[in-house]
Amino acid sequence: MTTSSQTLRAQSSPILLLTQLLADNPELPAVTYHIDSIIPGELAIHVHHGRFDQFEEWRTVLGLSDLEARTFGQSTWVDVAGVVRDVKVRLSGHGTAAEVAAYVTGLSAVAA
Repeated sequence: MTTSSQTLRAQSSPILLLTQLLADNPELPAVTYHIDSIIPGELAIHVHHGRFDQFEEWRTVLGLSDLEARTFGQSTWVDVAGVVRDVKVRLSGHGTAAEVAAYVTGLSAVAA
């Protein structure tokens, strides 16, 4: 028997959020999305290849703040999370250590 957490219905909130974002902001850059069956109510959005201009567009539209820079082994990224229209969202921007550092430094300069 399939439980509710194993059906597409459990993933409806993040899918509806993506649908609404498409309707309201069709010119947002294409990125990678992930809706997991283990945590079906969350949406992960990933921007790759140091495209922090695209990351910033998404961050602005989603209204997310409190950015963190992270490193694990050779991987470096920025990460921000929050709730958008009752959906937990995590936005990550991946790049080289130098790209991430330049992006974070640029944000600090704007904030000052």
